[in-house]
Amino acid sequence: MSKERSTPHPAEPSLEQWEALYEVAGNLKKLAPWRALTDTDILVLRLPGQNEPVYCSVMGQGGMTYGISVYPGKESLVRLNRLLDQDAHSPELLALEQDCLACLFGDREDAQKADRAVMKQLGLRFRGHNQWIFFRAMKPGQFPWFLDAQQAELLIAALQNLAMLCLCYMEGKLKVDFDAGETLTRWYDPEKDMWMNAVIPMPAPKMDRTLTLQDDLLLARLKRVKKTKIKLEIDSFYLPVPVQEDKDSPPLCAHMAFLVDKGSGYVLDPNLAGPDDPDYVVAPSMLLNYIQAHGRPAAVYVRSDWLGSLLRDTCKAVGVRLIEDEGVPVLDGVLDQFMSAVMTGFSLDDAFGGLE
Repeated sequence: MSKERSTPHPAEPSLEQWEALYEVAGNLKKLAPWRALTDTDILVLRLPGQNEPVYCSVMGQGGMTYGISVYPGKESLVRLNRLLDQDAHSPELLALEQDCLACLFGDREDAQKADRAVMKQLGLRFRGHNQWIFFRAMKPGQFPWFLDAQQAELLIAALQNLAMLCLCYMEGKLKVDFDAGETLTRWYDPEKDMWMNAVIPMPAPKMDRTLTLQDDLLLARLKRVKKTKIKLEIDSFYLPVPVQEDKDSPPLCAHMAFLVDKGSGYVLDPNLAGPDDPDYVVAPSMLLNYIQAHGRPAAVYVRSDWLGSLLRDTCKAVGVRLIEDEGVPVLDGVLDQFMSAVMTGFSLDDAFGGLE
């Protein structure tokens, strides 16, 4: 259902920003860094004005999809690593959790009306396979959308410095062993008043977002709730079902969470959250509601450190065992069944009904 927006749309990039973006993108296309880098070779930039590192991935060595993705901050890298994990379940759903800015080289049909309008203003013409340049932003729970002015400014700085770092590497000035856990980095040194390039160990940030129960009365009540023998599996994800407020807003994804009885396979609480609900609060809220209604489970299983970090403090506080290293095989089966129904064209209500 459409609702009135509480905030105005972000400012669109200026013509000068578009010109800078297309200039650096054209330079990168000529440089073709995908000749030397794979999409899993993550490069690190420390840009002035950014509190956290910016991570860059170059796509194209496989000869299928060409482009450059820029991941602002450590949490965005954690989200990318979840997608790159060879054992990741439902990578098509994890793709909806990405936080990145992308410069893409595609075909004419990939560029939309808004892209072609900017190209026309700049007097740009593209022709041929993988020759059309356009830009997109992704946020967790959001389908790819056009850049705003702030995103364009960050992408300009990232691509300009990435081009210089790639050139340094491709000219043989830096020797790096990506397979051994090394990577390339670039930063500005104010004392020397110059940009520096170097080889460093690849950072491996973990999800460090935690949720701590602040309601002392609720915490005391949860500690007194009866303990049961039930073991639960829990997970949350975005659905590839777009919800768009208006034509000028990015299509959002509904957010889904499952709570499953590990012993019986019964889905205890399929929870469909609103598109604006953060993906890091839905599952913890579901677990708290379950405990209040049914008692404290003997154990709660989660897929990975991602959700585990959100539940650790709460589970410890209320005396529930949290298991993070055994996966959620029962829930995976439920998820496969649910997604099969959704992708076949069933309504969400019908898909939910198939789980009961």
